[in-house]
Order: sequence, then structure tokens, then C-alpha cells
Amino acid sequence: MKKRIPALLLVLVMVLSLAPLTVSAADQNVELTVTVRDFNADGILFEGDLASGEGLVQNRLGADKKPVYDLALWQEFYGESVTQSQLNAFFNDVPGVNMKTTKSLTLRPCTDEEYTGYWEIDSSIGPNGEELDGYFPIDNELFGNKYTWEGEEWDDGHNFHFSVEIHTRFKYVQNARFWFSGDDDVWVYFNGRLVIDLGGVHGEMEQEIELDEIAADLGIKVGDVVDFDMFYMERHTTGSNMRIRTNFDFLNLQASSWAEAELNEAAAQGLIPDCLKSADLTKPITRAEFAAVSVKLYESLSGAAAQPAPADTFSDTKDPEVLKAFALGVTNGTDAVKKTFEPDTLISREQASTMLTRVWKKLNLSGWTLETDGSFADEFRTKFTMPALFADDAEISPWARDSVYFMAANRIVNGVGDNRFAPKTVSSGEETLNFATREQALLMSVRTVKNLG
Repeated sequence: MKKRIPALLLVLVMVLSLAPLTVSAADQNVELTVTVRDFNADGILFEGDLASGEGLVQNRLGADKKPVYDLALWQEFYGESVTQSQLNAFFNDVPGVNMKTTKSLTLRPCTDEEYTGYWEIDSSIGPNGEELDGYFPIDNELFGNKYTWEGEEWDDGHNFHFSVEIHTRFKYVQNARFWFSGDDDVWVYFNGRLVIDLGGVHGEMEQEIELDEIAADLGIKVGDVVDFDMFYMERHTTGSNMRIRTNFDFLNLQASSWAEAELNEAAAQGLIPDCLKSADLTKPITRAEFAAVSVKLYESLSGAAAQPAPADTFSDTKDPEVLKAFALGVTNGTDAVKKTFEPDTLISREQASTMLTRVWKKLNLSGWTLETDGSFADEFRTKFTMPALFADDAEISPWARDSVYFMAANRIVNGVGDNRFAPKTVSSGEETLNFATREQALLMSVRTVKNLG
């Protein structure tokens, strides 16, 4: 196997003290969805000269959320034959030039007690502690491991020539830090501003960002949701390394594009419970998950922490968020005799509307409890003007009807087309429809705060 060892190994070390910070849900993995593009060796940008330095990209992302390149500096580093089109291909699809796939980058909780509350990825260590020789997400995929160099075909055992693109968000918490070590090019942007610039083909380099120190310059404050955009390149067969350690509260929201703006609001207001922060939000929501959403809404509207019911309230769950929702009167169990809650059961749109309406009732109808809800029916109906009926009004359960129209009157829920509400779950062949989704639940929550808070 042919190796070309760099003549110069550049190491940039920024040493900052790392005060541990416990971040919520730090015992869970963080999955970041990444786009990987494969390239062929061209002897210029891939398997070309070893050159690196700052300034290869501008300090702000372009309108397309991609780096903006300094073509003149690239030509200075890698020769005048470098073109703008070649650079643009790094993180854009170009048939015949690159091939694309989607992968998952897993950050696991740090096992070092010094970094309790941090997540990390170390490309030298596998998920079971086994030794690895680097970060190679597309071995034997796309263009494959083989490449041509100086007229000969080579296979170094890995697919080396690729780019990685990451777009996510995190909630700014105090003492937030992000540390990276790796090669080759690495550019990291917060809210479109360049904060890590380790461009070029080089050996392993490292840099750390202490967010508190640059927050004022970025115009952000604790509690804000920050865009995180990272671009990574592996352009030479000497090695491929990626190590990350951070206590960022990532909001890797796997959601529909139409929901993103309001989900950002939900994140900024602390309305997203831990159980949903790394979940696919397009999927249906369970009773336990919706209980957690309801508790977050109650705490946001009331400014008070919810208290849980006794741990033995249910026989099938001790989830503290479920116990809090039950204590608030937001939800019942499913069988009083068996003391079951059925935490993994999915809920319908009318059930979702009813549970969030109960949060509002708890805070606004003096003396209201779930057990006495019926005696408050007339008082509750005076709180909103009945909107036009949904076309499937007859399908809405009597116990949910007031809640559904309360939510509709306050622009918290919408129909699903043809003026239908689709209140209940229905089966169509092997598919079950009309479940409330996680993103719908969060949008209802944030709209309740905006419209009724």
C-alpha cells in the first residue's frame, strides 16, 4: 500500500480549561445526520499538494448555506488550474464529479469523569471500545476505495476522498464548549459566522470554541437557538481523523421543512422535552412523549416546576414526565384496576388537542381538575367563539369536541385538507392514519404559548 507522508505536520493547539457541565439527556447518544460526497483523485485538490492556512473560505456562509471560497488563495495553494466550479463541487451535487449519500454521525456520552455532561466522537475508537484507524464513512461505497495516481491504480484499504456536510442547531447554554481535532479541511459556522477555520490539506489539527467568550460578537445570549454548520474534507491518503468533544445541547431536529421555523421557537422557549431532542419529529408521538410535551407547556405558561405523582402510580412506567402530567390532571391512566398507562401507545389528533387544552384549563379555570371537568363545561365554552365546524365534525368524540374547537378557534390546530380535522386514528389496509406526530405536538405547544400565554 502506497503512502505519502506529509513533509510538514501542522498542529494548532488552543488550550482552554474545561469545566464540566451536566447537560440534559447526556446519557443518550446524539445522532447528527450528515451528507457525504465522494470524489476521485485529481492530483490537484485530491491527492495534490500539501498546503493549508486560514482564509480559504470567507467569514460568512453564502445564501445557500455553503462556504464562499477565496479562489485566488486556492490557486496560490494548489495551482492556477483550480476553478470556482471545482470548489463549488465540494458541497454541491455535480454528476460525474461526485456522488452523495447520507450517514449518521454518533456522538456518545464521554466516559471520562472530567467531562461529565459532554458528548464525543473519536475516530480511533469504535462503539465497543475497539481500536480503529480513522474516520471512513464510505468505505467500499460510491466511487469505492480504488483511485488512480500517476497512471497507476491504488487501493489504500479505505475510501479517502470525500467531504462531509452537517447542518443542525443547538441551544446556547452557559459554559458551552466545542472542541475539534482532525484533518483535512474543517470549517465550522455558528449562525452563518465562521468560528473554526482549519482549511487545507494537513495533519491532525485541533481547536476549541468557548461560546461564552464569543457570544457578544455573534449577537447571541443564553437560551438562544444557534445554527450549526460544519464542513469537513478528507483530501489525502495519509490519514483521516475526526474527534469532537462538546457539551452543546444539540437540537438535531429531524422535521418537515414547513415546521422548522416554529420548532426553532419551541426550542428557544424550552418546549422540547429531552425525549424528543434527537428523535425523528415526523413520526407519530406516544402517550409518554406527549405527556412530556404537556409538562413543558405547563412549566412555560406557569413559570413553576411540575411535581410528579408517586412512583408507584402506574405498573408499566415510572417515567417522571408521565407522573408529572398525571399529577397535573393532563392525562389519565388506561386501566385503573391494572394501574396501566401504556406509555408507548400512539395518540390521535383529538387526544392531543384535549391534553394541551387541559394544561390551559389547569391554569385558567379556578378549581378545575380532571375529575370535575364536566362541571366546568359551560364556563369553558365562554372562553372562545365557536369557529366553523369541520366537515368531519360528527367523527369528533363528544369528550374531545370542546377542546378541538378551542384549539381551532385560537389558531393552534388546523385541519388536514378539505376542511377535515381527522380526529381519530383509522386503518387503511396495513397503514394506520391520523396519529398526531411529534412535530405537530410541538407546534401546538408553541402556538399555545404565543396565542394564549
